[in-house]
Amino acid sequence: MNRRSIRSFTEEEISKEMFTRILDAARLAPSGSNLQGWRFIVVADPHILKLVRIFSPGFLSNAPSAIVVCSDLEVYEKEGGEVGRSYTRIADCAMAVENMLLAAHALGLGACVIRSFSRIALKEILEIPAKAEPELIVALGHPKAQPKPPPKRKIEEITYLNKYGASWADGGA
Repeated sequence: MNRRSIRSFTEEEISKEMFTRILDAARLAPSGSNLQGWRFIVVADPHILKLVRIFSPGFLSNAPSAIVVCSDLEVYEKEGGEVGRSYTRIADCAMAVENMLLAAHALGLGACVIRSFSRIALKEILEIPAKAEPELIVALGHPKAQPKPPPKRKIEEITYLNKYGASWADGGA
């Protein structure tokens, strides 16, 4: 209930122990057919992080570190075929990232998910092989402040009972 996307961070670095706990939460996420085809690159070197930022217009924060989440295309294509390659890999990485966000928050850290970046540049900067694809970046750090919660829709506005359009609030009527 209190987790927010954080875009303003202190300069304090994240300990290896905290990274390990975040990565452990990510690896425990569900994945289609238990493929676990996600791969994680921790970027803590300021020079490399600066290069990643240059080619990531969505990376608007001053986070002192990031985790680049990639999918292993060979795993998804071999085991999941076209569905694995086109969908399962993205869903799996998203579930791993949600676990990362919750673990980071539980550790008192802030995080923000980034999807706007140059895949070609990231692959070159981080030496990502052709068999892997960057999917998301998670900016991580110690938050400077806790933003106010954004407005969220009411459950009744987004939930139906038994069929699309049947009111949840009225018991499906």
